[in-house]
Amino acid sequence: MEIPIRFRLLLFWKSIFNHQYKAPKIKISKEGKGVKSILFFLPEKKEDAKIAHYLIKADNPLPGFTIGYVCNEKSISYYPKSVGIKFISYKDTDLNYFHIIKSEALLDQIKSIQYDALVDLNTSFCAPTSLLAFELDIPLKIGFNSLIANKIYTITLERNENTFLENNFQLIERLLGLKL
Repeated sequence: MEIPIRFRLLLFWKSIFNHQYKAPKIKISKEGKGVKSILFFLPEKKEDAKIAHYLIKADNPLPGFTIGYVCNEKSISYYPKSVGIKFISYKDTDLNYFHIIKSEALLDQIKSIQYDALVDLNTSFCAPTSLLAFELDIPLKIGFNSLIANKIYTITLERNENTFLENNFQLIERLLGLKL
């Protein structure tokens, strides 16, 4: 996964000078109750979006759960449209030089709900969602492995070319305690 040098420098700068949220230690067990609010970062690539569609339940939303979806406005057409689904989309004009979300209104909208878990479904590097995941105060953050994943996520998944991506999504469901 190729990560631009300017983004790595920005992340290094932020990790040194910004007070980083210290999430409480979490324990994952069969006796756990799972999470009740999840923020998904949806992939921008059409191929990955087809598979990520598996986790978006437009026709059968999860009762009792608060679920938010963040994606680029260009890729929103890849996902099902439903009244019960809350999409938060950003445009290219909402991004700065580092391709990071600069719109305060958009950031406030995302931060208005206190989520229990964050799941980044981008299998390749996506600057807007990567830095957003870094800055959000969410105890459980799940994402795919990269050079900077250990600074961002509490759980990283290895993307193996020989296995199906659906297997990783089923693992995410089990980690979150979802019964789909």
